[in-house]
Amino acid sequence: MRLTSMDLAAPSEPPHAAANTAAWQILASHVLASAREHRILLVLASGYVAAGGLTLAVLGRPWPIELTTSWFLGAWLALSALWLAWEFLSGRRRLQAALHPGRVLGAALVALIVVPMQITFQALKQAIGPVVGFRADLQLERLDVLIHGRPAWQWLTAVIDRPALVGLLDLLYACWFGGVIVFVLWASWSRVRAVRQRALVACALLWIVAGTAGAWLAPSAGPCYYGEVTGDARPFGPLLTTLDSAGGSHGLLARQTQQWLWAANRSGRWDPFGGVSAMPSMHVGMAVLFALVAWELSPLAGALLGVYAALIQLGSVVLAWHYAVDGYASAILAVLCWACAARLTVRRSADF
Repeated sequence: MRLTSMDLAAPSEPPHAAANTAAWQILASHVLASAREHRILLVLASGYVAAGGLTLAVLGRPWPIELTTSWFLGAWLALSALWLAWEFLSGRRRLQAALHPGRVLGAALVALIVVPMQITFQALKQAIGPVVGFRADLQLERLDVLIHGRPAWQWLTAVIDRPALVGLLDLLYACWFGGVIVFVLWASWSRVRAVRQRALVACALLWIVAGTAGAWLAPSAGPCYYGEVTGDARPFGPLLTTLDSAGGSHGLLARQTQQWLWAANRSGRWDPFGGVSAMPSMHVGMAVLFALVAWELSPLAGALLGVYAALIQLGSVVLAWHYAVDGYASAILAVLCWACAARLTVRRSADF
């Protein structure tokens, strides 16, 4: 029997194996494309988490790092399902586009960045008091008086003396956390890639530059804790007394949260939502960023969120969370981060 060259050749790959190989290659190409799209964000996030973890290790502070948490994963999946249901109701093509592997992988990548960054942020924030103390409160209170002629809250007595208005500001301030969740969801799934990329990079920069670097450069507890950290309750004592009476029998959410945060700070225990830091105000900074992002999509939405940002600034002072200058500084930093993100993302848009 004579063998031919065809008989001596290696056996061909089974069809199902070839199909699996092709599927993995396609998936790998989508993963690489998502990583390329978000590479600036990945560099910022991984650098921040690594540097933060090293800093906390040197300081001997807790750093319970996780890739995700059950509550965040559950919330993100539930809200993502609602988003996809909306896309389905908006049209079959929109749902098909949303379920494109690149979009799904990009959304998952954004979700996986959130928890490690926030745990690192919270751990660094909770280290401020024990490590360096709140030594900037005196200077910030004096700067507030220098700019406004008196403590900024004293210009707002027309609001402070009306419990209904204080209660409204208290509610709007608490709604900020929902705004952050909506922002994460939008950033995960939005079809407007250029705005999404810029918003994500700006957000990361804001939390790193303002939320961590700024907080450590000007470590302060805020007006609600001024008496605790300086021993002088006079500048904000009347404001806190009015707030305690404005909340009625249940009390304001702000005052309840302030008492809980201070108790956690004094005990030194780790808390996933703990930490005391006033300068700069991340509430105001993120609210300004919401408005800047929304303006790119709709001037009307941007204007409405601009009003919300102004109310958050007002509430931060009225509710004794922040000195007015905390909000001014964070608003400026939000604009600078937004401008910087434009340069970082536009330069590379041709690569995508």
